[in-house]
Amino acid sequence: MNTLRLNQMGAACLVAAVAFGGSWVLGDVLVPHHAAAQTAVPMPQSTPDDGQDPPIETLLAHADVAKGRELADHQCGMCHSFAPHGPSVIGPDLFGVMGTHIGDIPGYEFSEALSARKKDVWTPALLSEWIKKPDAFAPGTKMAFPGVSSPVERANLVAFIGSLHDGDN
Repeated sequence: MNTLRLNQMGAACLVAAVAFGGSWVLGDVLVPHHAAAQTAVPMPQSTPDDGQDPPIETLLAHADVAKGRELADHQCGMCHSFAPHGPSVIGPDLFGVMGTHIGDIPGYEFSEALSARKKDVWTPALLSEWIKKPDAFAPGTKMAFPGVSSPVERANLVAFIGSLHDGDN
């Protein structure tokens, strides 16, 4: 191979690199990157556990099922169904879950972390604990959700989930 051919190949690589870099800079100037003003789906932020939450039974006495429904639609609805005999989406259907054994919904494969708790039953207190910080409730859970730090919001969610049942429950 002669030196003229090597020079041509080197020049072609240099021109391609300059064109790529220039287009990158030009693209950044024409379409600047701005962080989103708000996330598409607001996620609650976990806060350190101070252990001072009022008992869930006290909070449930004043819970708002409609607000719980709204929270569930925004924070849980992408992964869970709330319909009777609804499909498992990413997570299991939550209709009728209150009062059932943890990790025992037919047709859904639970993580080992939740399957290990099958002897426990979903009560308002356990459901609130789960919603507060899933990875603390069941370390190793598949549920990638940071939790809901507000005890009032958790009570609203628990009230809504508790309202999801057939008339005979």
